[in-house]
Amino acid sequence: MRISFPKKMFQHFYTCPLEQLEEELSRSSIRMKLQDSPKTDEDRALYQNELDRLSVLKYINQLRKGKLSREDFGLKVELADTPA
Repeated sequence: MRISFPKKMFQHFYTCPLEQLEEELSRSSIRMKLQDSPKTDEDRALYQNELDRLSVLKYINQLRKGKLSREDFGLKVELADTPA
């Protein structure tokens, strides 16, 4: 199943300085590590959304560095016109 991600956010992270993307990856990763195990359905949904966002940021980073092709990125991520 592909992860839905807003096109505008993709464009921002695809064109921003690489250091900015890597800083956001680091912050997202730290946030994930600091979260307790989600106990409610709402907490689990929020956790999954954050995990999906982190995954897409990693895919964008790999795409920018040439470690992931556009085709493989498209198999993993669905760019949406509206916020995910």
